Amino acid sequence: MSSPSIDRRTLLGTFSTGVVLGFAGCSSSCPDSDSPDPDVVFGTGDVGSGFDRLPDGSWPTLRFDAGNTGNARPHRTPTDPLSLRWRTTLPKPDTESVNAGTSPPTVADGRVYLVTGMGATALSLRDGSTSWRNTDVGRPVGEGREFAPPVAGDDAVFVATTDGLFALAPDDGTVDWRYAASMTGPPTLVDGGPVLPTADGVVALTPGGNERWSATAGAVSEPPLAAADGTVVAVGDGVTAVDAATGDRLWEAPVRSRSYPVVNDGTVYLGTYEGLVGLSLNNGTERWTADRGSGRAFSAPVVTDRTVYAVERPAEAGDATFAFDRTDGGSPSPRWCSSVGEGAVAAAADGHALAVRSGDDLSGGSSARLVAFTQRFGEATWAFASAGRTLPPAVLDRALVVADRLGTITAVGGA
Repeated sequence: MSSPSIDRRTLLGTFSTGVVLGFAGCSSSCPDSDSPDPDVVFGTGDVGSGFDRLPDGSWPTLRFDAGNTGNARPHRTPTDPLSLRWRTTLPKPDTESVNAGTSPPTVADGRVYLVTGMGATALSLRDGSTSWRNTDVGRPVGEGREFAPPVAGDDAVFVATTDGLFALAPDDGTVDWRYAASMTGPPTLVDGGPVLPTADGVVALTPGGNERWSATAGAVSEPPLAAADGTVVAVGDGVTAVDAATGDRLWEAPVRSRSYPVVNDGTVYLGTYEGLVGLSLNNGTERWTADRGSGRAFSAPVVTDRTVYAVERPAEAGDATFAFDRTDGGSPSPRWCSSVGEGAVAAAADGHALAVRSGDDLSGGSSARLVAFTQRFGEATWAFASAGRTLPPAVLDRALVVADRLGTITAVGGA
């Protein structure tokens, strides 16, 4: 089933009335229960020697900005013809005591930054060659799940490890300073300084590594933090908001979230076990809940000006990517959906959403691990295939950098 039909789009409109519908024979709660059938599947074939011209833009943190929106607003997604500009595989640890995983990539100032079980690495964005490698930063946060990626600031690259936060020099990877803390995820940059999610709460540092304030909020169990409009939001046993300048607690909400927070236009978006929830950033009161029935948990969404993308995870069915229309103050209304197996929406740019998925076999037995859907109707325009499971990509202007769990890093360019 290649793309949603007019009939299916009409059917999705009935969800907004509060009626929960079931579909006989579907493996997920989405009418489009077949695997996406992209127009183009790529990822194998000839690999070039690099970019003739560096792509514009940056992707400095896991979800692009401090609000975790995942919306690369100034960037355009690559379009066909798509080409593999370079590919490299990071060295694997020579001991079983070190995890061989790889973090998602971040990109800034012509470098691609990654964390592995062996430390932090910077690659040239132009051709994938190694710019530097620092193996002295300790074990990265996230071992056993997904390593926390480096966060690129103006004058430092921040790496979250079990020994605390390391600030590395972007040009050679040397350690500028370290702050000891029991970190649970990557930092979020607020006014140039890192704000840390920790086992005890939230800590804010100056750009030079001095402590500005700390706020006891319980363990931050779902990092990263989200920051916007002078407020930092953390998810632990509940949701806590603190003042970004002082660390004073502003409000608490007893919401049982299963995802990190996303903040946009005065709303805190949360994927919960009861649905997709929107809270007021001002006071934490609930604005709306998009509830499609019991046992339907949602992942952290990607939020754009017009659309909220989130993956629904029913208790006994496959995951489905949903695109919701944003409304003025009301609950988002589902517009289209597509099966993704096990996956998450990773990013949005230029009228497309990018979903990471566990692939069904497509052409040549390869697996479509990253799929681009159009914003309006959910057509699958292209997919990136890889042997290892793909991590959330770094989205640049008409280009991507993609890492997989096997440690292979690929740069993609388009027309």
